[in-house]
Amino acid sequence: MIFRLILWIVIILLIVFFVIFNVEPRVQVHLFPGATLENIPLALVIIISFILGLLSGVILSLSQIIKYKLEIRKLQKQNKWKAEIPSETKSEEETN
Repeated sequence: MIFRLILWIVIILLIVFFVIFNVEPRVQVHLFPGATLENIPLALVIIISFILGLLSGVILSLSQIIKYKLEIRKLQKQNKWKAEIPSETKSEEETN
């Protein structure tokens, strides 16, 4: 846990230093027609684009993750149900 925390701190510091030392060139970002952000450092645009790409990938993969978890739960219930059936039939046979 401490190793992870230290690793994240180092990564964040590297990103901060990357942005601080790369404030030039500055670019204009056109969000929508008529909506423009001016004088944004290119390094910041690159990092934000990377983060947005990661987030969109995670969001798109969530449907698959949920689908697989539901399938696992369904199979576990089936397995539990099948495991209970033989014990019930054995107890019925013993009483006869």
